[in-house]
Amino acid sequence: MMVSLLTLVIFSFLLLKEQPEPYLFSNQIHENLVNDTVNFKYEKAAWDYSFIGEYQKALWSYDQSAREYPGLTREQELYFLSFKPVNAEQYILKRAENEQVIIINEAHHQPMHRVFATSLLQGLYDRGYRYLGMEALNYFDTLLNKRGYPIDDSGYYSNEPQYGNLIRKALAIGYQIFPYEADFTVNGKEREIQQAHNIQKVINAHPDGKFLIYCGFAHINENEVAVWEKAMAGRLTEYTGINPFTVNQVILTEHFLSNKENPFFTLVDTLQHSSLFIHEDGSIFHGLDGDNRFDVRLYHPRTHYINGRPDWLLLDGSRHYYLVDQNEITIEYPVLIRAFLENESNNAVPVDVIEIKDIADQKALVLPKGNYRLVMNNTKGMIKEWMITVE
Repeated sequence: MMVSLLTLVIFSFLLLKEQPEPYLFSNQIHENLVNDTVNFKYEKAAWDYSFIGEYQKALWSYDQSAREYPGLTREQELYFLSFKPVNAEQYILKRAENEQVIIINEAHHQPMHRVFATSLLQGLYDRGYRYLGMEALNYFDTLLNKRGYPIDDSGYYSNEPQYGNLIRKALAIGYQIFPYEADFTVNGKEREIQQAHNIQKVINAHPDGKFLIYCGFAHINENEVAVWEKAMAGRLTEYTGINPFTVNQVILTEHFLSNKENPFFTLVDTLQHSSLFIHEDGSIFHGLDGDNRFDVRLYHPRTHYINGRPDWLLLDGSRHYYLVDQNEITIEYPVLIRAFLENESNNAVPVDVIEIKDIADQKALVLPKGNYRLVMNNTKGMIKEWMITVE
């Protein structure tokens, strides 16, 4: 797994320098996967699938190289089951009242994590949070906060629609967003150090401010990490003296392959709401005794599909299904359909993207109310644009 993490680090730096067209067709992604020889090809394909809304394929691809977890002893199962589920959003927002820095992580192929983070934004803002640090952003887009929405040059992962919507919502609420990624030339250890220093500079400039930091995978770890010595979160405590509240979304999240799911996840798989787990003594589950990498493990329920789309896309209650009129598809299948807000530029990150493979494919766009420009294209270079209104 460490080799995979290191290759992902290297690749993420390369993406800061050169960003190819991110919205590929499923058959193109599959062809790249078959022909590619790099050892992170499954992760790359998972990101590509996520960009076009092919969530199950993203899970499948990522799991081809994901680790298997060891089983639990009965004693470990009983220990976990002694903690009772509580509403994750309510707990986090209550805890946020007495925190200055909250760090939440994501798996880069899991748009669900971005949707959940988006659902926290207003509540955190109401509790004084004004600054949002995002690992995925680069430093080239200096007008992001003024413009109010991300464009294709804002970053790499930010081209995924739900990441773009996370940015949009934060800016609309009033957050000041800042990048904190390290120089692409550094190694893993130096990357964690630079990330923490970059965040530290913003904290020092706003010593009374409250900060939400959004990162990927293991950067959230507060204790020692092999090779890195300390991850970003641990370094940040070292440099600022602030102990962040760290929320891990990655571990207790569904996989495509059941043998790649964390065994704690399978014990509570019937829960239908994002949850944290509290003991009667008031302690919160963060892992087995001695596992102090982060403060809490956040459980997300398994995905259900409506109109061909994940149910969690409707989490905040502001979005609606929009089935594209089949009569509008006048070019050859398969087609990609990107939905852009009417008042945003041509290079904006789409609010949603779907691939429709044939006439029987009935996927819906999931959009907030508003006016949209739909852009449809196929593999033969044919393009069609038209306007819609979502009521």
